Parts: sequence; C-alpha cells; structure tokens
Amino acid sequence: MTQGGSNHPGEQRSSGTGRSERRSDWQDDWQDEERADDFPAAEPITREQAVSMFGERALRPSTMTPGRVVLIQVVVTLLSAAAWAVFGPEAGPYGWSAWFGGMVCFVPSAFFALRLWMARERTSVGGLVVGEAIKVFATVALFVLVVVLYRDLRWVPMLVTFLLALKTYWVALALR
Repeated sequence: MTQGGSNHPGEQRSSGTGRSERRSDWQDDWQDEERADDFPAAEPITREQAVSMFGERALRPSTMTPGRVVLIQVVVTLLSAAAWAVFGPEAGPYGWSAWFGGMVCFVPSAFFALRLWMARERTSVGGLVVGEAIKVFATVALFVLVVVLYRDLRWVPMLVTFLLALKTYWVALALR
C-alpha cells in the first residue's frame, strides 16, 4: 500500500509531499485480447443439414401450447392430490396439501400463459422476462399464503405435487 492512499489503480493517493496525484498506469482487466471481429461469422445451416443433424420431426412446429402445459399441470395436480388423499395417512390434510402444492405451480403458470396469449401479436424478450419474474414472485407469494393460511399443511405432499406439476414442462417438451 502506498503512503496515505490506496493501492487500487485509478484512485488518488498522497505522494508524501502533501499533494495528491492520479495513478494512470493501470490496465483494464476486462479488456479482451481478442475482439469479436477476429472470429469468422457464423453461417446458418441449410434445411438439409438440419434434417440430417436433428431429423425431420425436430423441424416441425410444436403443437404444445402454454395453455396445454397448464392443463397438464392441473391434471397432474388432481391425480397427485387424489393419490395422496387415498394412500396418505390422513386423507384430508394430505389431499389438500397436495392440491395446494399443485396450485402454487399452475396458477402462476396460467396467468403467464394468459399474458402470452394476450400479447401474441407483440411478443418481446423483455415481456417474457417480466412475465417470468411476475410468475416467480407469484409462486413465492402463493407458497407463503399456503403456509400461513392452511393450518393442517403437510409439507411432503405439497412439495412433491409442486415438483411434479413443475416438471410437466419436460413432459410437454418431449411430447412436442
């Protein structure tokens, strides 16, 4: 460390004579040695190349819509809640806990899907990010509401059903 000052580049320091001087011998650590223009431009692949790499089925548009994903989440939630109510030690608390766990997942997803459908003519990346942020905050808020308001909550059925409903996105991607 220098006398009376900091050892950080670009900061003022005292030179011992009572005056401060600006350090100018620092380098920008974030500056890349190679620039983007040093790399060749990426060339798009042709349809034939895409078919040979991924198959014809991969190029067809998906029939899975956000609304269908939410519908699958509701079905998974109903099945899980019924299974927990039938096979759980206590039918009521286990079934309701599972139902609420699924609702924590599919209610924000339904609002996100509705938002996507309403903005289908003017979609943007920023809109998707904002929608996803709202969905995350709504999920947290619903978790808090369930924990605070439902006194007979059973954590395992709630969390298992939430995770099952959440993972339906992967099933939807596989079904295309």
